[in-house]
Amino acid sequence: MGAYVNAYMLLKNLMIPLLLTLVTLTVRAQQISRSQALADINQLESAFRTYHSGLTRYTPSDSIKYYFNKVKDELGDMEGAEFFGKVTYLLNKVRCGHTRSSMPQRANEAFKASRKFMPISVKFLGDHLFVRDIVGAIGLKKGDRILSINGLNMDQIKKAIFDHHSSDGYVNTSKHRLTERYFKYYYQLYIDPDAEVYNMNVQRGEEVLMISVEGERWDNLSVLDTPLPEQTVLTLSHSEAYSYMRIGTFVSYYMDRENLDYEAFLEESFQDLKERGTENLILDLRGNGGGDDNYGALLVSYFAKRDFRYFDRIEVTDAYQGYGNVVKRDGMNLMTSHRGLSVWEPQENRFKGKVYVLTDGWSFSTCADVATVLHHNQWATFLGEETGGGYDGNTSGNSKTLLLSNSGIRVNLPMWKYTTANIGHAFPGQGVIPDYPVVQSLNEFLAGEDAVLNKAIDLIEHR
Repeated sequence: MGAYVNAYMLLKNLMIPLLLTLVTLTVRAQQISRSQALADINQLESAFRTYHSGLTRYTPSDSIKYYFNKVKDELGDMEGAEFFGKVTYLLNKVRCGHTRSSMPQRANEAFKASRKFMPISVKFLGDHLFVRDIVGAIGLKKGDRILSINGLNMDQIKKAIFDHHSSDGYVNTSKHRLTERYFKYYYQLYIDPDAEVYNMNVQRGEEVLMISVEGERWDNLSVLDTPLPEQTVLTLSHSEAYSYMRIGTFVSYYMDRENLDYEAFLEESFQDLKERGTENLILDLRGNGGGDDNYGALLVSYFAKRDFRYFDRIEVTDAYQGYGNVVKRDGMNLMTSHRGLSVWEPQENRFKGKVYVLTDGWSFSTCADVATVLHHNQWATFLGEETGGGYDGNTSGNSKTLLLSNSGIRVNLPMWKYTTANIGHAFPGQGVIPDYPVVQSLNEFLAGEDAVLNKAIDLIEHR
């Protein structure tokens, strides 16, 4: 969120180690002594309290202290990958989707070089996990529902992995999307690092099968990598009953790189919609991880029926010395120089028809702010999944990168606590809950059908 951070850019930078190919099978695992680990945890706790303005938005200060003490008591001599799990557990307790970390490349390579991973990729359909793709003749088929792995059922596996994912508040859709993309890695990292054989109970139709799957070396599994949702997309198309607009990102850097003019796209598109007399518009924000605040507010202004505010306030800590003017008011350090804090007016060629917004767990940061303001003002109907970003706002903007001295783990510390202009809302700790939740069925998944888009079209055709 903001001109200084974007969820996709952040995710890409933090997940690069996950996508590196194996350099050698003889890389030695990084070792961290208990004293080194303790020093890093103390460094992390101090930096959190100094710079993270949203540290206690969802988790009280005494609870933060409890979790840090809990981890300190558990520390011993360990591999770098195991210590990374301790750090991600603590980040999870902050309940901030922009507070993420990355393992040092050497430690990550050592972890991958010494393990054998599940040769499958997966897909969540609701809370159930299904096989998406496989490597080799291992007895599994696309569409098999995974019931358990090595004696743990999927509820236990999900909880163990989700306990290490950062998300806004209590939103889980972002955790589902991230987990399915990196499942084979996260299972090994957070559940059973030493597993080499995976005994799976799967459901295939009415039949429940037990299939034993041999693990594979990491460098044999690149074919299973699934790309992140396409970002540099600005499209508008028309059909007889509706028009369809997709905005894949709000990051000006990505658009500039592809020679896309966001403001011109909006101006021309909404003028086109006006001239056509379009009555129904599907706005697809799935996969949009956020970007520039003002790009989000500008989009809302094309749907606004009256003047509106986008942000209620932006707070920083006492130690903040970054961009922007800050004043002390009502016991808070408040940013005063951000355009998003001003009153926005509806555009002259705003869209006056019915708006259907499609969202998913990747709809994060600025994208979630857009969805929240539209939802709070009742300017759109929502379909799909709960947004990955929070209804309350998020902590992002100007960020500080913390390098833990002994482990080399990098942690992103966002320093602007945004509160969206929706005071008095009924969704604390949640994202935007769709008016029409849509879960892709197994048959739709196997056929490659877009269940969310189909539902929007069905609503339009039967109005």
